[in-house]
Amino acid sequence: MSEAKARTWNLSEFLLWEEEQERRYELVEGQAVLMAGGTQAHALIAANIVSSLRPLLRGSPCRPSGSDLRIPIVETGNVRYPDVTIDCGPFRPEAHDASQPSVVFEVLSQSTGWYDQTRKLRDYERVPSIRQYICVSQSEPRVSLWLRDGADRLVSQDDILAGSVAIDLDGFSLELPLAEIYDGTGLVPAQPPA
Repeated sequence: MSEAKARTWNLSEFLLWEEEQERRYELVEGQAVLMAGGTQAHALIAANIVSSLRPLLRGSPCRPSGSDLRIPIVETGNVRYPDVTIDCGPFRPEAHDASQPSVVFEVLSQSTGWYDQTRKLRDYERVPSIRQYICVSQSEPRVSLWLRDGADRLVSQDDILAGSVAIDLDGFSLELPLAEIYDGTGLVPAQPPA
């Protein structure tokens, strides 16, 4: 890691170096930043989102993934690892990058909330395939949503405090209930079995 801290990276150099590392790093303004571990709530919410999306996306060209897929931001030279990505591009088994990230999710904490909703938002806005950016609180049932508008900007929508998050993909849409996002956290009453 001392090599990483001692230098400023460009995107192509970083991607080659990072593939040989045992741990994951984001590239932020030329600096390699070690990805920190999260809380149990963070891990559970991210897992809930992926597991809820999988059956909803089955049979479509889109797939959900956890934080293992990276998104290089060519315009800024940054590299991000969203907590959850809906990737609607070709499936390439050996690829480390999302082919066509359409929706990205970040699970917020007190220490990352501001950063995720400002700096990461600006990076994700520079990826034209990203149609929606969704930030999920881990301390209360609250989902913040940004949608790409006609001017190609990600624009903030009203926070979702109950019900479902609407996700629009090319040719179809789906609903992701807050009860499924927060299942097991104690933040939303449990749904009765169907």
